Amino acid sequence: MLPGPRPYASGMLNIAAIRSQMPAVTARAYFNTGTFGPFPRVVRDAMEAHLQEAHERGRIGEDGYATWAQIEIDARSAIATTVNASVGEIAVAHSTSDGLNLVVGGLEWEPGDEVLVGDNEHPGLLVPLEMMGQRRGIVTRVLPISDAPDPAGVIAEAITPRTRLVALSHVLWTTGRVLPVAKIAEVVHAAGALIIVDAAQGPGCIPVDAPSLGVDFYTISGQKWLCGPSGTGGLYVRPESLDLLTPAFPGYLTMEKHADGPRPWGSARRLDPGTSTLTALASLRAAVRWRSEIGWQAGHARALALAADLRARISGLDAVQDIVVDNPSPLVALRVDGMPADQVVAELDRRDVLVRTIPGTGITRISVGLWNDESDLDRLVSALAEVTGQ
Repeated sequence: MLPGPRPYASGMLNIAAIRSQMPAVTARAYFNTGTFGPFPRVVRDAMEAHLQEAHERGRIGEDGYATWAQIEIDARSAIATTVNASVGEIAVAHSTSDGLNLVVGGLEWEPGDEVLVGDNEHPGLLVPLEMMGQRRGIVTRVLPISDAPDPAGVIAEAITPRTRLVALSHVLWTTGRVLPVAKIAEVVHAAGALIIVDAAQGPGCIPVDAPSLGVDFYTISGQKWLCGPSGTGGLYVRPESLDLLTPAFPGYLTMEKHADGPRPWGSARRLDPGTSTLTALASLRAAVRWRSEIGWQAGHARALALAADLRARISGLDAVQDIVVDNPSPLVALRVDGMPADQVVAELDRRDVLVRTIPGTGITRISVGLWNDESDLDRLVSALAEVTGQ
């Protein structure tokens, strides 16, 4: 039932060496990067090195302040690298949800302003919009774009003069479908509206060039496909759209010091939501450098090829239904006949295979990373076969 080895578009990647740097992916079959990516050893080392220095030498004084500044500079630059943006276009945030809130909380809303969202969006986007509806009277409309052959066309037909913002994912967290964001951005801007992209499953999962997409705002998660720590992320802001946002967290660090007093930074830095943990930023910097050294293109190609292989293997299990999408990512979604998704996840966990469920959908989601290998696929498919009695 389990086919033999397959060739992957992995270029010169040394997968054994990569896996040796990530104990979590050899301890168990690790297929939940879409929630938390596995740590490479360099991330752990960066955390330990920063903590050791802070413990032994303190966090203040000339050296301490210089270290703080350099970590922040390097982290902002690293985040910019993941979306091919300039440093001035990046706000350093604590999560994807931070980025979404910076926009939803930073725009000047009028009662009756309309926001269009997709029908498979994460609560990290929907909850801020719901709260803003209660506070400012904005109206959120849900559009059926997740399975639509032409999502941009659906949006074009639905947009009205009251539409202020279109908010949707780049990669759907439910099925892994990659939406045609660049085409959607053209439609949105032609109607005079703004677009924000929830890219929790974006950088590190698929190739991203935020400026070329033409979006106004694009969120970045550090903890998932970039393999960084929790409490890290960012927001790309199109330069033309920066002045549309009022800083939601104004404070000492959002202001540039001048002889005549503080002024907001002239870049997206003015939007930073407070102090970030330097230990986290130092290790995110290390994670992005590690991913860059591996090679973004080769890594993306390998993960996508592995996911395609997994879909082919799943097709041989009668009780497992792969959810087919037209523009797939390394996220694989499936349903098991007669078995709730949370039970599937629990049964696989007992067999040392880590996946997750998407609440309320019956979907079991599998995140395939470049660090996975044939043995992981064998383990997952065998576990599914055992769970379903095949």
